[in-house]
Amino acid sequence: MFEDGFFTLIIHLMGNHGKATKFTARVIVIISIWNDEKELGEVYSETFMYQVCEHTYREADTSFVAFKKVPKEEQQTWLDASAKNSATLLIEISSTTANANIDLKKTVEFWIPFGTNYVIVVNLEERKWHFFKNSTLYSTHSFSEKFVAPADLPDLVLDF
Repeated sequence: MFEDGFFTLIIHLMGNHGKATKFTARVIVIISIWNDEKELGEVYSETFMYQVCEHTYREADTSFVAFKKVPKEEQQTWLDASAKNSATLLIEISSTTANANIDLKKTVEFWIPFGTNYVIVVNLEERKWHFFKNSTLYSTHSFSEKFVAPADLPDLVLDF
């Protein structure tokens, strides 16, 4: 029943789901521990949705919203698991290059124009990460390079 090509496309885009899931969990733990120490905002998982334009919502694998950007009290009202405000940092983790390209396009079309400050798109297949800093332009780095966050995210380092 799935031989119409659609199911094959889904498998191709998802790639090694277990690897991406474990990688995402690791990143969420690192950012959560960092945030527990700094108490600068809130960390959200992929189940959290951001409104990027009217009637359009998108989710990221991991996100962080600074209290300087959206006060704690306002974030506490996001009980329905969606926000009209943008994130400070979003991380998209892709197991394949095809999926990473989709996440790069999503960043240019939605995340940056919506007001997200920083986006990291991780490409597990190529062992690279791409960094957007308040712009639709990005820099590309290998996994051998650590991500050292800008000054407004003090001491946040991700070693991919």
